[in-house]
Amino acid sequence: MKKNYRKKPSGAARLSANDIMTRHKLKAYQDGYALAMAKYGLKRGIAGSEARHTITAQYYRDLKRRTGELEANVQQLQTEQRQAEQQLDDVRKEIKSEKLEAAKTEAKTALVAKVGSLFGSNKLKVEREELQQHISALENQNEELVRHIETMERKHREERAKFNEYMDKIQRYFPYVEKLLPLIDFCRNTLNFSERVVQELCKLKKVSLKGDFYSPEFNRKFRDENAAFLFGEDKNRKGHYHIYVNDIPLVQWFRQKANEWRNGLGISPTKQDKGLNI
Repeated sequence: MKKNYRKKPSGAARLSANDIMTRHKLKAYQDGYALAMAKYGLKRGIAGSEARHTITAQYYRDLKRRTGELEANVQQLQTEQRQAEQQLDDVRKEIKSEKLEAAKTEAKTALVAKVGSLFGSNKLKVEREELQQHISALENQNEELVRHIETMERKHREERAKFNEYMDKIQRYFPYVEKLLPLIDFCRNTLNFSERVVQELCKLKKVSLKGDFYSPEFNRKFRDENAAFLFGEDKNRKGHYHIYVNDIPLVQWFRQKANEWRNGLGISPTKQDKGLNI
């Protein structure tokens, strides 16, 4: 069967969204709401804009990301600042002026470039000026250090020249001194002679001593009440010196003492090794 629908009389009241939610009326509603909210600081969106709404979570994510990048840049700047200051401190220890100037210029350029690259805010400008002042102070200190190093080097050269002249005179007029150095060390370190005794021996004079004298060959001390020590030249080898005791070489003197000690104990003498040559 065919259904018949009853139509509403023409001109009767009706409720329809098509009459309210038209594009023209929606725009009028938004304009009116913007006018009413203007006193609270709200502004009407730009008509026809293609901008898309950013959700709150995305906004905070972007804000956190930008904040993290800024903090990372600031930390990197601080790290590079400390590194630059350390480089300047290390440069102060350099003697060569060309190394000093190269490191100083490199540190200054890197530091100023990094500071100037960060946004140019007033706070960063103030920090950059302070850093530049600090660099200038370090440069002045470096210049003073270079002058001080040059003065010290000049004094060192002068003292070195005097020392070389002094050594030339010793080798010219006292050529045997160098030959006596091993004997001096043996007397001081092994025989435990005093400085006064060693000085007298270096004058090629006899020094009479009494006491216990240590022999490295026999690893023991031998006593003598009147031992005359002398730095003497080897009769068979000119320019070679030995320690003599009672006009015989020290090694032979120790061996005589060892034989006397063995005889006192009733021990038969044994064949000696070549031993030391002092």
